[in-house]
Amino acid sequence: MKESNIGENYFYIEPEKARMLLEQSNKMLPDRRGIDRRAYLIDEYAVLSTSRLKLRNVTVPDPDLTYFDELVRTLKKLRERGVLVVPILGYCYDRDSRDGDGYILQERAKGKELYDDAILVKYYAWAQKDPEKVYLSSDADAGAYLISRTEYISKIPQRHFDKFIADIIAICDEDILIDFLGKSNFFYDETIGFQFIDLDSHTDYKYGRSKKKYDSRLICAYDGFAPCHIAAGSEVYAQIALDERVMRGTTKMTQGDKITKLDDDALQKLAEDNRVIYEKCRAAMLANGITKEQIAEVFRKLKLFGVS
Repeated sequence: MKESNIGENYFYIEPEKARMLLEQSNKMLPDRRGIDRRAYLIDEYAVLSTSRLKLRNVTVPDPDLTYFDELVRTLKKLRERGVLVVPILGYCYDRDSRDGDGYILQERAKGKELYDDAILVKYYAWAQKDPEKVYLSSDADAGAYLISRTEYISKIPQRHFDKFIADIIAICDEDILIDFLGKSNFFYDETIGFQFIDLDSHTDYKYGRSKKKYDSRLICAYDGFAPCHIAAGSEVYAQIALDERVMRGTTKMTQGDKITKLDDDALQKLAEDNRVIYEKCRAAMLANGITKEQIAEVFRKLKLFGVS
């Protein structure tokens, strides 16, 4: 960034500490990456590089970061209420850059990703159709990871699913967008439960681009099944549907990675564990005021792996 015109706004971290973390991150290789971001994990902090800080939801201009500043404060208030969002502590950026080249500093999420997209992308339907657009990669065995991680998620206590759904509703009530396409946007820790990251934009209603405010519970009825795997043929979230042909090894995987082929027993176990997760998500929705009718409406478009 150009030192002559750097904008800084550190809300909940001392400037000296923030600058020290930035200096450290510049000497590191990223621990994670997204479409336009790199994540550098330092102790209990995460430093995120970005090239689009002055844009909300990809296309909404926020040149003075007015919306972003409001979002930072709202996330802090939600956390103080017990909602498990990961607060943003502050940011710095090049004011002269077109879309906002800079860095975001936030707390580091506890635990591990709900599912690591860099591993499971090998199975996602969209990756088979557009392999040249796949920017995530991992050397981990996707088959072994899929089976073991799904089993692990299926054993999470019901109270953590209940809290996950309650937190989705609380976040949506503040007109904050949650990116449910990325399974890595959620972390799970055995002590505190599910946490939400990558919260950096409001809804179109907040920006005046939509006259209708979203129904938080209906959104949750669609998106609260994020801990589940999507099946081929789903009308919603078809991009991250599991491609069973690839899992079985009956079709050549376009990315060319070596993975363990899943036999009938493994696929049956995956389906059974996914049904357990579905049942816990559904119970949590009902406990949080989402109706059976809303859930039924969702399943006219949503198809989950192993759930009929």
